[in-house]
Amino acid sequence: MESIPIVNISSLDTGTERCLDAVLGQKVQKRQEALAELGDALHRVGFVAIQGHSIPSELIASVREEVATLFARPHSEKLKLTVTPNNYRGYIPMGFFTPNGKVQEADQYEAYKLHQEISASDRIVRACPLYGPNKWPKKSVALKDVVMEYWQECDRVTKVLLTALSEHLRLDRRLILDSLTKPLTNMTLLHYPPSTIADDQLGIHPHKDTDLLTILAGDPVGGLFVRPRDSEKWLEATGPDDALIVNVGDMLEIWSGGYFMSTPHKVVSPKGQHRYSFPYFAVPRYDVHLESLVSHDIEIENSFTHRTLHVGDVSAKIWQSNWPDAEAVDECYDPYIKG
Repeated sequence: MESIPIVNISSLDTGTERCLDAVLGQKVQKRQEALAELGDALHRVGFVAIQGHSIPSELIASVREEVATLFARPHSEKLKLTVTPNNYRGYIPMGFFTPNGKVQEADQYEAYKLHQEISASDRIVRACPLYGPNKWPKKSVALKDVVMEYWQECDRVTKVLLTALSEHLRLDRRLILDSLTKPLTNMTLLHYPPSTIADDQLGIHPHKDTDLLTILAGDPVGGLFVRPRDSEKWLEATGPDDALIVNVGDMLEIWSGGYFMSTPHKVVSPKGQHRYSFPYFAVPRYDVHLESLVSHDIEIENSFTHRTLHVGDVSAKIWQSNWPDAEAVDECYDPYIKG
């Protein structure tokens, strides 16, 4: 395997909630082939490059341009918007967070954290402090507009993918889709400066995502590497120019009984180029309890996929563990403690 699998999902997307009801109006064979390819890719590798997602390339280019403009702002201006332990939104300076449970250099990126936009007066904010309004820099109308438009597109693609994966597992799609009402879905706007050392410098250390699905617009600079199931080798996650990179997170691994694989990945800092990315993380509502919805006769590398986790608890724990004086998360929250 030289790169991650590529799947065209156009036959899976009707643009409405009638996705499963519209099967008879589509080319059934093509749809079933796409379902099988998508399910197999996320089972074997945990990563896939998807085409036919219908997100305009012009929108993706606009988001990338606005993200670059955001990080070009004066450092003093960005620092005024720095995240705090009680607010998971805003600017994350270079080297601000250290890898959980590891003794190594801080990750080499700066970031801007955004969460699902929820009014401060919404009752759910009192139930879970991870909810609330985002902090937007001054004079950032263009940034907010394009990010929110892209966010809505990612919401749509997420529903298409989760509907398809539910069908692949023979599950009622509502078991998962209903959990995305007032979700803890979030985005991270990222800037990786050029590497300053001769050897490969880690932009982000090896880790697994905690969410259901991650969607990442393909980056021309590259540098994203994954380690597939039963492999000790790192594979660069590349795809066609019009593709999105999608990967499984721990929450979907749990719900699928370990069938879909949450795969370790890392970012190697680019040499001589700036890298800008904006991953979207689909996360259920805070009060959802995670446990296997299905069982499969496959060997699971550890018992993590058979645990029951509470979305709000694990999300808060992962966030709080980033701070220098906080305890590292244990394996019930992050099974990828090893390097």
